[in-house]
Amino acid sequence: MQKVINEMIKIGRKLGQFRLVDGASGNMSCRIGDFMLITRSGSILDDLTPQDFVYVKIGEFCKGISSDWKVHKAIYEKTDYKAVLHCHGVYNVVLSLIHDEIVPRDLEGGIFLKKVRVVEGEFGSDEVAEAIADEIARNGIAIHKGHGIYSAGKDMIEAFNKACYLEHSCEILYRLKVLKR
Repeated sequence: MQKVINEMIKIGRKLGQFRLVDGASGNMSCRIGDFMLITRSGSILDDLTPQDFVYVKIGEFCKGISSDWKVHKAIYEKTDYKAVLHCHGVYNVVLSLIHDEIVPRDLEGGIFLKKVRVVEGEFGSDEVAEAIADEIARNGIAIHKGHGIYSAGKDMIEAFNKACYLEHSCEILYRLKVLKR
């Protein structure tokens, strides 16, 4: 388990370096059998320590875990992914407020993402958790309107890479919109 924690700490730092989190925004988890290792509520992802993680059975609530635990639970119940990441990059949040889907125009985004749906719904609700999980099951990545990216992968590195591709694609789209003015 220490290896998984170390990988999550490393990715948390990278999220900060890539400006995908700020303050106590974002969360992450890894599936380990019928359990998940998930960040605590209020954890600062770019400054994680081993004490910032909770090991809990998937589907069970445990005091102190991320307020997004329902999304992680739903994703693990609907998919075989081993890692889930949620982050709040500026460009994906901005574009999610004006688009229902993101269609990358850059090469990598087009290859790796194709099209990413923006999911609407009330934060913390069972309905939005299910909608995000459904989109993750289809595409491996989704954006919650005004709230940020959810990505999943076979490991935390894959989930991180998907989030980076999407944020980069959103920045390209945003800058194109600005240039067209």
